[in-house]
Amino acid sequence: MRRRVGFAFAVVLLGMMVMAACTNHNKQADTPAVLDVKMEVPDHIDLNKPTKLACVVTYGGEKVDDASEVKFEVWKHGSSDRDMLEAKHDGNGRYSVEKTFTEAGTYSVVAHVTARDMHNMPKKDVVVGNPEQAAAADGEGEHSPGSAEEHRHAAIAISLSSRSFEAGKPAALTVHLTKDGKPLTNAIVRFEIWQADNKHEFVDADDKGNGKYEAVATFANKGTYSVKVHVEADQLHEHQVEQVTVQ
Repeated sequence: MRRRVGFAFAVVLLGMMVMAACTNHNKQADTPAVLDVKMEVPDHIDLNKPTKLACVVTYGGEKVDDASEVKFEVWKHGSSDRDMLEAKHDGNGRYSVEKTFTEAGTYSVVAHVTARDMHNMPKKDVVVGNPEQAAAADGEGEHSPGSAEEHRHAAIAISLSSRSFEAGKPAALTVHLTKDGKPLTNAIVRFEIWQADNKHEFVDADDKGNGKYEAVATFANKGTYSVKVHVEADQLHEHQVEQVTVQ
């Protein structure tokens, strides 16, 4: 009798262990792969000296050597002029471009990375020239239009999962958010959708957990639409505009 009870207990215990293992496996399988971009840009840059601006691109923890596009957008605070520089692949997921800064000041550097049908655009502010030169240069343009926006540091990475949809059918708009390389949760996310000069439509997204947010929208016409992702979290309001194709 004791042997039967012991055997039954062992079977139950084994079953519980198998269920726990399956649950853990399913949780791992449900975790979405994230396009991550690590900036390799110095905090301080010398004037008139060629400087490498680089980033390392990974997807699901693996290095990406076949990104669709990697560009660096560079502008000086207080200036409306912006440079868009196409990066080259150095190998092992690293992309870089060389730039020589000829004017002192504070600059913003944004890496625009498209890979695995996702887009990520981390931003970093850098000081060019010695601090006194940079402060003086920034003071000259501190009242210029747009300077307040440029001084706001973008800390949230936004990755739209798909850019191709079918006209007239409900489409799932899915975005993955990360902050400092970790999934961003409990954010307020809205999709702003429009085509050419037509009316803008706003759709609220649901928090699916683990940094994933999803909403359902219907694109009435074929063609190219603009989708702006609005994110509010941790006293920040970030946004990113993407172009999607509707067939």
